[in-house]
Amino acid sequence: MRIDEHFWSPAHSHELSEDDLWKIIDIVKEENLFRSPVLYFCCDCLEPIADNDRRCRCSLCTKQWHLRCIPASPDDIHHPFHSYHPLKLLIDVPPHNSKRECDACQEELQSYFYHCSMCDFSMHVRCSKDPPPPIVETAKCHEHTLTCMVRNDTFTCNACGTHGERCPYVCAPCGVMFHRECINLPHVININRHDHRVSHTYSLGFGKRKCMICHKKVDWRYGAYSCSKCPDYYVVHSKCATRVDVWDGEELEGLEGVAEEDIDVSPFKVIEEGISIEHFSHEHILYKIEDEDDIDIQRDGSIRCEACVHPIFSEKHYKCVECDFIIHETCANLPLRKRHWLSTKPFYLNANKDDITKSLFRCGACETTSNGFRYTEPDEGVSLDMRCAFVISSYCDYECHPHIGMLIWAQPNRGDCGGCMLLKKHVLRCTEPECDFSLCLACATLPKKIKRKGDEHFLFLRHGEKANGKYWCEVCETVLDPHEEWFYTCHVSGVTFHIKCVVGEFPNAKPGFTYHYQSVLGETPSLIYSRVYVSSDYGEEIIHLVPNDRVTRPKCASCGSRCLPPLILRLFLVDTYEVYCCDVKCALQFMMDTTEVYQELKRKRNLIN
Repeated sequence: MRIDEHFWSPAHSHELSEDDLWKIIDIVKEENLFRSPVLYFCCDCLEPIADNDRRCRCSLCTKQWHLRCIPASPDDIHHPFHSYHPLKLLIDVPPHNSKRECDACQEELQSYFYHCSMCDFSMHVRCSKDPPPPIVETAKCHEHTLTCMVRNDTFTCNACGTHGERCPYVCAPCGVMFHRECINLPHVININRHDHRVSHTYSLGFGKRKCMICHKKVDWRYGAYSCSKCPDYYVVHSKCATRVDVWDGEELEGLEGVAEEDIDVSPFKVIEEGISIEHFSHEHILYKIEDEDDIDIQRDGSIRCEACVHPIFSEKHYKCVECDFIIHETCANLPLRKRHWLSTKPFYLNANKDDITKSLFRCGACETTSNGFRYTEPDEGVSLDMRCAFVISSYCDYECHPHIGMLIWAQPNRGDCGGCMLLKKHVLRCTEPECDFSLCLACATLPKKIKRKGDEHFLFLRHGEKANGKYWCEVCETVLDPHEEWFYTCHVSGVTFHIKCVVGEFPNAKPGFTYHYQSVLGETPSLIYSRVYVSSDYGEEIIHLVPNDRVTRPKCASCGSRCLPPLILRLFLVDTYEVYCCDVKCALQFMMDTTEVYQELKRKRNLIN
């Protein structure tokens, strides 16, 4: 620990700015540092300071810095990046008319930096301690030796195709220039937007292409990444492909291990071509059924696929003749491994059969509850339901937005959904200029057509109907505004429904299973500590997901109204008769209301024992 007087900074501030505090909060969230006993952050680079790191501390306040981020002395320096004039050390605040960013790394200036007022040139202290090598002989980007040209010249980098300023690496015979950070771009990598590996190339060849991450034009004259299995379809900017939220940081070229083509991602073995398969999720042989051949399928949607838990209507499917296992043909072909933009590591298909009482999970993308198959990323514990796992991040072919194919997942990914009008953690954003439309994953994965029990015709998802006045929902009998809300309607009868009245709170859950109440209602501390029985002699508090298909809708034990959603909750509580609740909110309220009676009964039983 080095302790210095703050003599360099006459305008010393004891606190970080609000913007810096929010950046630190984002770092804590991204790196999952919530459980760290003590956290110190460098007041210049804002990165965490490890316990064993050497550091400098201000004698007047609690601010700390990495040694690499502070100067050894307050003297002016001469640097090869800016050889024209000496650089003067400045503290805390960049000059008012400056660019306010480092010319070496293009990141924001914080506490300590060097500056030339005549040229408006600035550089972090840490960047000044890492000058560029004058010559690079083994650069990955080029077969010839590259020389650092210390000049204040703008250029276009041949490796990434983006603008550059000052000190490019140059090959004079070939007439190419590169950013310092691009001279060692990886050649072969995995990205979380595509299931195949992508390779860097320095010219795609003539053609019009768009980056499948940012959806902007890719200049074919400069470097980019492309997929060898689908080169005309999948192309990505070099900068987009190597972002920390896209690439896992591993170079695959020359890496020993199993080649990509040798990795088996097939979920089944073919027993008889076109007739039967052996699927990894089921112990019996499954037989392929054409729609017209299956007389047992009920067309009211009560038969559901084991994987996506959505109804099976006229789709081709596989069926077990020994039990009631049934699965869509498309779901049976889901690969065992999948990449998704929620993590830079691969997700693996899980049949979700280990513990039926814990099989209810919350999808990390759409935040809805499901009990079907899931894709799981083991390290971070993120799970995806079947529909969200296959929402492509670079487009969304959706009929309820006029700009078809222009919705992408991009930072910032939190926003207000244009479908449900709620603030959501993950949204797809429209790339069309001057369009601020966003769509959450729950709305993006809504079925385009659905069928209610007892209805003869399908209902279709619609939005923005050209109609006068307002509609009425046939379930809740309240007003439905077609210009503001998405809704389902029948093309034959013209009846309309709110989405929540058709799909309910559990659109991706299959009824008929029993769970511990925490699995459905969440681990609410006030309930966990007040309702858990130490002994199981008096029964276990559980919740049953049941279809709301009785002739007379059951009455909610909490709000007192008749339950409207298609899937409702039946509660089996200790010393409480069987009750029904409309949704999670009502179930939580009922359990809170009955906790006092519950605890009194528990005290009496403890006295008896």
